[in-house]
Amino acid sequence: GTRRIMTKFTHDTLMDAVRHGLLSTAYGLRNGVHYGVKIRAPHALVMTLLFKSNQPIRKNFEGILKMTFVHARNLGGFVLIYKGLLALGRAAHAISGIPLLTPPGTPAAAWHALLAGWIGGMLVWAKHSSVNEQIVMYLFSRVCVGFAKLLARRGVRPFSDWTFARAYPFFAAAVWAAVMWLFERHPKVLQPSLEQSMVYLYHDTNAWSRDCQELAPSI
Repeated sequence: GTRRIMTKFTHDTLMDAVRHGLLSTAYGLRNGVHYGVKIRAPHALVMTLLFKSNQPIRKNFEGILKMTFVHARNLGGFVLIYKGLLALGRAAHAISGIPLLTPPGTPAAAWHALLAGWIGGMLVWAKHSSVNEQIVMYLFSRVCVGFAKLLARRGVRPFSDWTFARAYPFFAAAVWAAVMWLFERHPKVLQPSLEQSMVYLYHDTNAWSRDCQELAPSI
């Protein structure tokens, strides 16, 4: 009677969790690879045209392909691991008879996201490379801002005393002041691609030919 109904309910819930988890993970892998290619390929092309235009075309093309492949592989791999672990968490809840109160494809419990993110980060992003470092630093800045906003929402002072719109002008000025001081005084502590970009903007413009032909930029 009741036991059989509960067993069937648990079985159906588990099957639904497994089926959705497999499909969701597969789609996540596809979207991760696609997004990695879409983001990295144009960026690598632009950086190559700006800073490596004097190198052989074949070498530049191989560099663009390599960076695009690494970005797409790592992003797709992380999505695969993350969503796979979330699916396992939902399946574990179903087997244990714990009600699944969150939508399919999302963490069954909030800490699942933390654990899955940590495992995925260690397996995919912990190996140092220029691509990985750039992505991690990109995320780091947004995580810091996100936590500041979260503290403000929860009424933690001094974060709750300022809206982001009100604090942003001071935040922007402080960031640019800090990066310019580091660039001029300690440039080697900056991320290499950032230093290279800033050299192009601020130091390569300190000398020019007499006829000023360089004023017309060329790629």
